[in-house]
Parts: sequence; structure tokens; C-alpha cells
Amino acid sequence: MPLSRKNPALARKISEMRLTIAPIVHAETGLPPPDFPSTLLQLFLLTEDQLDRMAAYYDQIIPTQHTSQYPQSMDWNRAILARPDEWEGNGEWDVDADECITPYERLKIKMRMFARFIGMRGAETPRWEYERQVDLLMRRFERSVRQGMESERKSRWYGTLQ
Repeated sequence: MPLSRKNPALARKISEMRLTIAPIVHAETGLPPPDFPSTLLQLFLLTEDQLDRMAAYYDQIIPTQHTSQYPQSMDWNRAILARPDEWEGNGEWDVDADECITPYERLKIKMRMFARFIGMRGAETPRWEYERQVDLLMRRFERSVRQGMESERKSRWYGTLQ
């Protein structure tokens, strides 16, 4: 029995995943990056490192004169996308591990942003992503308030010793 009769939903999904993707070429060289996915399935199989290489290829990590020549921006420099090892030692981004997105969430966000960059429909920011960002900001804010209160308490206590 053919798959289309056994499981029509699966057959339809496989057919959708075979859809080809026209490559976006570099603004200067006119060539796509080596990792550019040729099908929808390959898009969903990209690793975070591959996505990062393509963002760099399209001048989306370190802006150049070509960055704005693409129809869409990847906005890869958002603090929420930083990996935890990038946070350490950076006083500007003093963040605890529970104040960062998970590697899986970061991959999903980058994949969505790349899909939007190449013009795929349905790659709008989903509600869960907004909610997660608000949750992380609240955690950072609460920690900052706790640290401020602790610092104030210590300064009062040391003030009474003098």
C-alpha cells in the first residue's frame, strides 16, 4: 500500500519538505554560501554553527557596506542570541545561566530568523519567543533588584560599624 494511502498526512509533509529553496546570493560575490539549504528539509536540518556561518557570509553579524543591501536583516546581534560562553567576562552582559535561552531555543530562533531572511512565509516571531524574552528580562531585572538591595543592606551595616 502506498504511503499516500497509508498515511496521507505524512505523505503530504514529505512532499512539502521536498520543496526547493532558491538561494540568496552574496551582495558582492553573487554566490550563495556553501551551507545554503536547497530544500525545506535541509533548512530544518541546519545546525547552529551552519546558521552562524551563513549569517556571517551575508554580513549580518559584523555589519559591512553590504549588510543593508539585502531585503531583510537577520538581526543576529541581539543579546538574547548570545551563547553563555559569550556572556562570561563581559560586565555589560552580566547574566546568570537561568537568564539565557536554551541552546534549542536559540537554534529555533536563529532558524526562524534565517527563514525570514530568505523570504519564507510564516517566519514571523511567534508568541512563545516574545514571552520567553519577557521572562528572561524579568529574571535579570529581579536579580538586579536583589543585588541592589543586598548592596544597600551591606553599606548600611558597614556604616554602623564606623
